[in-house]
Amino acid sequence: MKKAGIIALVLCFAIAMAGFAGGGQDSGAAKTVKIGLSTPMTGSGTAAGAWISSGMQMATEEINAAGGILGAKIELIVLDDAGNASQATTVMNRLYFQENVLVVFGPNMSSAVVGVHHLAQQAKRPMLVGGTAPSFDYDKLKNDYLFRIRTDDSIRVSALLKYLIETMKVKKPGIIVGTTEYCTGALAVAQEVFKNSNIPIVITEQMKEGDKDATGQITKMKAAGIDVVVGLTHEPEAAIFVTQAKNLGLNVPMTGFSAWGGPMFTDVAGEAAKGVYTTVAWHPDLATDKGKAWAKEFEAKYKLPASEHAASYYNALYMFKAAVEKAGSFDVDKIMQAFGQVEFKDKLNKLKMNAKHNFSNTVFVAQWNGTSYDRIATIEAD
Repeated sequence: MKKAGIIALVLCFAIAMAGFAGGGQDSGAAKTVKIGLSTPMTGSGTAAGAWISSGMQMATEEINAAGGILGAKIELIVLDDAGNASQATTVMNRLYFQENVLVVFGPNMSSAVVGVHHLAQQAKRPMLVGGTAPSFDYDKLKNDYLFRIRTDDSIRVSALLKYLIETMKVKKPGIIVGTTEYCTGALAVAQEVFKNSNIPIVITEQMKEGDKDATGQITKMKAAGIDVVVGLTHEPEAAIFVTQAKNLGLNVPMTGFSAWGGPMFTDVAGEAAKGVYTTVAWHPDLATDKGKAWAKEFEAKYKLPASEHAASYYNALYMFKAAVEKAGSFDVDKIMQAFGQVEFKDKLNKLKMNAKHNFSNTVFVAQWNGTSYDRIATIEAD
């Protein structure tokens, strides 16, 4: 073979193997499209990881069975980030720079998102995360490649506190808070809302992740004479707190943000969870008929009750498909432009990107009655 022919062959091979690197390649004729998922399968957040991976897998199977995205079948690559920034860094480097995925869904833990979001900028490919801390809204980090698929905690916490202040007329709130970005970010929102309402926070106590005893914190809250508990911890600590609070006679309304709702909390807390107020962006009890039907399909397939985590990632993959199809290409720049144009509604609430790069901006204030959630209020933010 002549030298020119060899060079041409090498160039053709290199183009074929290039995948989806960079923002300018149109890979509309691709046979497969690689999509990464960074989720906790060990360590902190393992339970959420089961829902996340199942929701993504369900959507992947359905989309592939229907012909894929622009005719390309999804190759879903799932890696364990253990819910921490260190392992998430390893995962994101592999997904972007070794597996050469077009997009990464996750991480879901807010502290991991804060630690790795810059890798999306380096790869120049999008990262669609489920973390809810307000600290990585677009107006704060200015990361063009970072997007959020679940309602952020500035909306969730504000909605809950609005109900406490305006309807329950609380005057002496006490806060129990964790130590992660997820928890401390929510605390900052709560402090601002109470300050703006001229309501002093009587006491703020901390539970570190993994703590098994909250008797000291509960005793102090009881002595301080609070009239409501605002919970800003992860699910295990929430279950411990409400159980011990009931045993110790802290008889005030128990309320909390997203971790204080859903099966990871209610299943563990049991009877102690009854009456707890929380904010959720999706739950089968609060879903449309279409959402309820999907929840039954999900539970039958995975032997797990449908949750916000599962529905959010399931719905987000379909939203991503809609954006790619609107772009008519796998070109990253065109897809990101389409993100701002797509208004998608399916199993979850509508997904429409706002100026903060948040797609989901609906939240329900709900109360657990012991077997299901009762809707108290619906909040739709801009």
